Amino acid sequence: MEAYTSRDLVNISLEVASMNKDKNKWIEHVLYCKALLDSIHYGASSPFIPIYAIELGASPIEIGILYSLSNLSLNFFQVIWGYLSDRLIKYVMFIILGGFFSSITMAALLFVKSITVFIGLVTFHSMTASMSIPTFVAYSSRLISEDRWRRFIENINSLSYLGWVLATLAVGLSSLLGLSGFSTGFSIASISGITGSIITWIFCKELNVDPEEGYLPSIKTLRIRRCIKFLNFLVLSVSFGFFLSMAWPLFTITLTKISVLSLFDISILDIVFGLSGAAGLALIRDHLTLVKTSSILALSGSAMALIPLVYAFSPYLLSLVLIHALIGVFGALYDAASLAYVLENTPIEEKGVYTALYNFSVGSAFFCGSLVAGYILEILQQSWSLEAALTTLYIVTAVGRFVIGLLYRYLD
Repeated sequence: MEAYTSRDLVNISLEVASMNKDKNKWIEHVLYCKALLDSIHYGASSPFIPIYAIELGASPIEIGILYSLSNLSLNFFQVIWGYLSDRLIKYVMFIILGGFFSSITMAALLFVKSITVFIGLVTFHSMTASMSIPTFVAYSSRLISEDRWRRFIENINSLSYLGWVLATLAVGLSSLLGLSGFSTGFSIASISGITGSIITWIFCKELNVDPEEGYLPSIKTLRIRRCIKFLNFLVLSVSFGFFLSMAWPLFTITLTKISVLSLFDISILDIVFGLSGAAGLALIRDHLTLVKTSSILALSGSAMALIPLVYAFSPYLLSLVLIHALIGVFGALYDAASLAYVLENTPIEEKGVYTALYNFSVGSAFFCGSLVAGYILEILQQSWSLEAALTTLYIVTAVGRFVIGLLYRYLD
């Protein structure tokens, strides 16, 4: 039997480490590809799903239900899929299944004529799509070294914006050229999602992980009462999320019933919002370290009261483009500051569960806000005109956003 010297063993170890590094680098590029395809999936579908519901004859309450159930299922099931994937140590399986089932569901939307069935399928799409969100992060975090994690996330975000913008623009242009924008968008979403699952299945393998390693504590073990700052932040975020989501079904109704914009016009609004957020965050990111997180939350949160007011009193394309460009920056700031506040004010060993708790709580607020807004709008329409009912609700959402936004200032 051949004997190895200590130097031989060191060389073998270095060779194995180099092979693993090269393999991880290759898989990292696969993850970039998967992220790009996922962003194409969402960019080609998400902005147009509520518009298609209007085309099917959805009432205000049904639009509210659509927003409510899709947001609730997306956030609620993330907790379940994340827990199951950690228990089973099967991250790649959930990533593949999530992409496959959500893509098949997207294709099925093209054949639906009933708004009830449509809402059910969109809810199922959100539920299955949520499989890959926590599992993608968990799988990536075990492959990407800590010193390269920040750059990896920045690259993922850049690719997400790129895919979203290209897909949304493709749908808008297809409608401008006389094609069915909905068919084009849902087909692109379906094909990109299935392609992402196939690529993941071919190149990504499950990791050999100790079942006890990194297992997250349950909700019962969290020391929430000791994290007063997080608890106060959670209460404000849930309240803000309620007023934030109240406007979402109203925006859809305004764009289609009041402004009567085309799919191309609506895609431009979404593209402007995304690009301004990405550009604005990139330009001022280095200066944010000098400002308290609570101050950023207060400024961005209260500023988001402007967009429902513009929708209420100046729902014209130019005005909407300008306000979307402005609020895109504040929306990106709010999202970044919210995540930063959670990470800064929770125990280091439980940040994952606190983040899941935050997402679920805010998702529940989104469920209530969209549902309440759709229901109230339908009641007001029995006595008032559509324009008057929308304006009243826009003012309510603006006041709620502004007041709660200012309260963020008192977190510290």
